[in-house]
Amino acid sequence: MSEGKPRADYSGEFDPDFKFEDLSKEALVRLVREYALIVHLLDRSALTTVGLRYGQQVVEEIAIEEWKGASPVYTDRIRAIMKIEDDGVSAIFKCLQLDPGFAQHYMDVEYELISETHGFFQLRSCGALLDVEPFGERSIKGMCHTIEDGTFDITAQAVNPKARIRPVHRPPRVPAGRVPHCRWEVVIDDDTEVLPEADITRMTRGTTAASHRFPPMRDGTPHLPT
Repeated sequence: MSEGKPRADYSGEFDPDFKFEDLSKEALVRLVREYALIVHLLDRSALTTVGLRYGQQVVEEIAIEEWKGASPVYTDRIRAIMKIEDDGVSAIFKCLQLDPGFAQHYMDVEYELISETHGFFQLRSCGALLDVEPFGERSIKGMCHTIEDGTFDITAQAVNPKARIRPVHRPPRVPAGRVPHCRWEVVIDDDTEVLPEADITRMTRGTTAASHRFPPMRDGTPHLPT
């Protein structure tokens, strides 16, 4: 069992009892940044494989189902462990700030809260866009239009069923090199269509990953705050 001063890194001897709580805050921040980027690496490797075999349209279809399945489930888990309460735009923004799909710095996101029913966010720089821009307009629209239109409302409605996200502007960038890369409006309105839970979401909720509960930390601190 590791004891003493928190580790600034994992240099030195192998510790068979190593746990994340052995790391310092600074080391954990570095690790979390890398884990968020790994989500994108996994997505690139999996969907590139799909695209090479079945084409761009199938990539888009699977990406939408992937996001529908995962986003509502992990958003609920993040809200629980971080005690994100209420269901206004600020709560949606808090969840986006912690979303692995918005890996910090790889996705340089800025937020503007107007009220609890209205706000904007924009990406000054989007690593995902920079990945697809070399492949032309078809790939850009596939990600920034087809996939986002099929998933953003799902993510917002995991916090508030009456929320919607719509583009102010988005790629293809006009003029070329435009910054911010995209800008989106978030609105909570009683007239918003509430999307039914997708079959893939229900299936994902039934997985062991979705139902797993972490034990307390070494010092007895519960994983879920009380």
